[in-house]
Amino acid sequence: MASPQEKDNVKNTVNTTNVDAEDVAIGSQVQVNDSWTYLRSSKWNIFYRSVLCQMILFGALSFVGPAMSDAISNLGGGGLSKPWLANLSNSLNYGFSCLVTLLGGPLINKIGIKWSCMIAAVVFPLGGSAYYLNARDGVEWYLLFANIIGGITSGFLYVGETTAMLSYPKPEDRGFYLGIWSAMRNSGSVVGGAINFSTNYKKSSAGGIAWSTMYRICVGIFALSDQASAPSRWQQNPNVQDDFMEGRTYLVFIPAFYSFFYGGTMGTYLSLHFSVRARALSSLIVPTITIPLVIAFGKLLDCKWWPQRRRAWVAFLMWCLPQIGCFIWLGIEYNTISLSAQLDYELQTGPWIKAYLPYLVIFVTGYWTQLTLYWVLGTFSTDVKASSRTGGLFRSFETAGQAVSYGLSSASNINPRVPFYVNCAVLVLVIPCMIFLIRIVPEISTSSDDVDGPVLDAAIEEKRDV
Repeated sequence: MASPQEKDNVKNTVNTTNVDAEDVAIGSQVQVNDSWTYLRSSKWNIFYRSVLCQMILFGALSFVGPAMSDAISNLGGGGLSKPWLANLSNSLNYGFSCLVTLLGGPLINKIGIKWSCMIAAVVFPLGGSAYYLNARDGVEWYLLFANIIGGITSGFLYVGETTAMLSYPKPEDRGFYLGIWSAMRNSGSVVGGAINFSTNYKKSSAGGIAWSTMYRICVGIFALSDQASAPSRWQQNPNVQDDFMEGRTYLVFIPAFYSFFYGGTMGTYLSLHFSVRARALSSLIVPTITIPLVIAFGKLLDCKWWPQRRRAWVAFLMWCLPQIGCFIWLGIEYNTISLSAQLDYELQTGPWIKAYLPYLVIFVTGYWTQLTLYWVLGTFSTDVKASSRTGGLFRSFETAGQAVSYGLSSASNINPRVPFYVNCAVLVLVIPCMIFLIRIVPEISTSSDDVDGPVLDAAIEEKRDV
């Protein structure tokens, strides 16, 4: 009969047979076999293979890619004078990402996280250059083409980073690392927002953002995107199976659909009802406020004095209740704001605050929604292959929600209130799904996969034979 200590040792052992050294990460959920002790020969190797370094690298990729896209999206309608074309291009982008992420699990298991990130990074410059050409010369086809290609390649990054978020950190540190990743992503948006505001702070009327803004963001992307190193892959026991879909954890897919649905809805709202410089200021305010709040939220998810399920309840209420209040607030505002209103923070300070504050709260708590869902998913499964499959499905629903949201706001003949009402209806569906999902969250964190019983027994028997 194996002792508890033997079980723990087996449980935390990685099968490294026929695995390249580059595939091994130090300091993640499991320990590396002694055969790889040479990796500890230098402090740089220890840090480079650590979870913290991998999260920083993912954050760097987000800084030069998705963060810059967010900086443009946070302008409302991509900074263009009318939001319809930008919303259509975003809808195509997320639609193709959805198709890729549906197959993301097998793809990531085949080519690895590192190459998935590299594929995505190569195409980052297309998005900024497409908005620049459209803002300066009115080129529409290139904007649509760039977003289609970007959507296909971004699907690789989405699945890769989700796999890493679910499987790399230890359960007791997952919230912190999620917060670091989200903060670094928003730090890129701070840079983009600062550029936006510095070139548009004098324009208090309606219209499009200065095309020099697009040019500077585009140059920044070209300079940085190919310099960010792709994170290393990390190897866990290949014999672990995945029972994720056998329970009711599929309920997370409806909240995933909702998590970034507000992007198209609220982006159109900002574009239609705020002045150019108010939109530029917003692209700076949102990420600046988000950065410290996501780090604090991540630490809350890791707090030791509450069991996991209670933390899940607290996290859910922290973003759900404010969003319900803000949607009610916006419903009232929609009945008082003229569709042609262009609110400015200097010319109409009072109405601007009333109309902008719910927008700000929804965007900030939207990142809390994403962190909560990642954290909840991580409580069910820690295996890399299992995480790549479930992460791919999760991101496919998330991008599907964004595609629908932007698609509903891609034509001028669609009343802007329609996607707003759809957004509210999806939130209503999310609430019971989250309630049922949180009720099955494990009370105590575990560093093993959710099917460790048979696998653990087999591993103990194998150790006996040796």
